[in-house]
Amino acid sequence: MSRTISREEIERLLPPHVGKSPSKDGRPLPTRERLLAVLEILRVFSDDEEGLTAKEISRIIGLRSGSAPSENTVLDDLRALADNPPFGMEIKAASKGDKKGFRCVQRFVTPDEAAALVNLVKTCKYLSPDQRERLGGKIVGTMPEGKQDEVVGTVYVDERQTSDYVDVFRAANAASKAINEGRTVTFKYVSHLMNGSVCESEEKEEMPVALVYSFGHYYLETCVPTENSPDGEAWYRRLDRMKDVTTGRKARATSRMKELSCSVIRDVTEKLDMYGDGVCRTLFLRVEGSHAKYVYDAFGNDIKFEHVDEDAAVGYVCIRVQLSPTFFRWLFGMSPKVSLFCPRELTWTRRFNGLRNCNQATLALLVEDYRAATKLYLDKLTAVCNDVAARTAVDKQVIGL
Repeated sequence: MSRTISREEIERLLPPHVGKSPSKDGRPLPTRERLLAVLEILRVFSDDEEGLTAKEISRIIGLRSGSAPSENTVLDDLRALADNPPFGMEIKAASKGDKKGFRCVQRFVTPDEAAALVNLVKTCKYLSPDQRERLGGKIVGTMPEGKQDEVVGTVYVDERQTSDYVDVFRAANAASKAINEGRTVTFKYVSHLMNGSVCESEEKEEMPVALVYSFGHYYLETCVPTENSPDGEAWYRRLDRMKDVTTGRKARATSRMKELSCSVIRDVTEKLDMYGDGVCRTLFLRVEGSHAKYVYDAFGNDIKFEHVDEDAAVGYVCIRVQLSPTFFRWLFGMSPKVSLFCPRELTWTRRFNGLRNCNQATLALLVEDYRAATKLYLDKLTAVCNDVAARTAVDKQVIGL
């Protein structure tokens, strides 16, 4: 059915500039302004089910401009818009016997897509609350008045996880430009101290390789020459810890940079939170059924559990991962529901074929092997903890505790 729009709705929902005459003497709208007004009126007040007649559109323009165009003029405008739909929109013309009127049936995004975009914006920790509200409002504004309530949802955001720096996307744009133009990036790296202050490094200049998004964080991979690797090592810088990111000088792409660029996907899939020791290992985990979801979360849905018991209470899985404090933290945080089964470099088939028919002596060897491996990893974890404790002691001295 076609709609009749109240004056209150017009003033509340239609942008102030729409239909306003550039002259103050009540002259008719120029053709360009009139076409834009017709399009905006359809966008705001029509949808797939409810449209507007040419007469109603003429009335709305008249209320705004003080001079209503003729119904035939509006009909000509509507047919022109239907024949040449702008901005990816589709204007459906009213046919004979059609009581729905003229309506905008296709937009930049559908209501479901708009709702998804609004939720992504509202939960983006790299935007400030004001930025989230403003950008979300713009997306909602692309929907017709009758559909806007379907788009707006209530999402409670844990503000503790939001970034202190709201220039992450500007930093990403600068890094992307530097990558495309073969330039360096200059920046300062920031970190929080225990006394609540922020420490900034001296300005760094590094060669960017690729932008990476992993486990909820943006990273910039850079190629940094070191004493052990003069050609450059891969460093992953968190974008929300990079300040004053700008493009730098022109630099020549080296074979090492090309090598690092080709290995980005491998690094992402082999590391947890982009930390690793550079050596990918095959590890086997014993997982209790209640914790399978956490293994999927960490290593993806492509992993396959083998030798799952009848009650699906216990299963075994092969993973490929680089060792790091992040991995140890995850592994021991899951213990005893997830445990390292046997870390020696054996093939998957050999390992589990042996399990099917192993005797007590073999089981004893596997247990001993597991104990030795666990001790090795516990020693590594202890070293990491000792290092953290030592640095914490230094921090305490610095802040006078």
